[in-house]
Amino acid sequence: MLNMVITGLIIVLLSMREKEVKLDRMWMLPVIVAVAIFFNISQVPLTGLTLLFYMLFLVIGCGIGLWRAWMERLRVDALTGKVMSKGSMGTAIVLIIIMLVKHYISTLDVHHISTLDVHHSVVALSSALLFIPLGSIAARRFIIYYRVRHMQAAKV
Repeated sequence: MLNMVITGLIIVLLSMREKEVKLDRMWMLPVIVAVAIFFNISQVPLTGLTLLFYMLFLVIGCGIGLWRAWMERLRVDALTGKVMSKGSMGTAIVLIIIMLVKHYISTLDVHHISTLDVHHSVVALSSALLFIPLGSIAARRFIIYYRVRHMQAAKV
């Protein structure tokens, strides 16, 4: 439980920190997360239910990412001309809630349940929850990229 609190604090601190937007590196994190997720889900048998979970949570993640991107504050630094970005407390809270739900589902004790289908569904749901951060990261970075390019075009 202590590691969940520490992780939550780190998420809040990092999301509230102002940082430079580096357009040339924005694609890296979504690719790394996608590779890690696909390695993780390769251990789960692919069925219609798991595929439905994956697509559903990817769409939910994209929606969250779009919302997070539009809540993010962008500004151009007057001294350096660099575009700076700062998140909001709302986006940090959403990330913490997703982390807690994922943790709760992964700790469910389904070993006492006799049906294999329920166990498979819980495992598939737990793996599918990984698609929320993937969709959120990808959609957020896409919108931030679009907004920065639009700001740069308006400045020229």
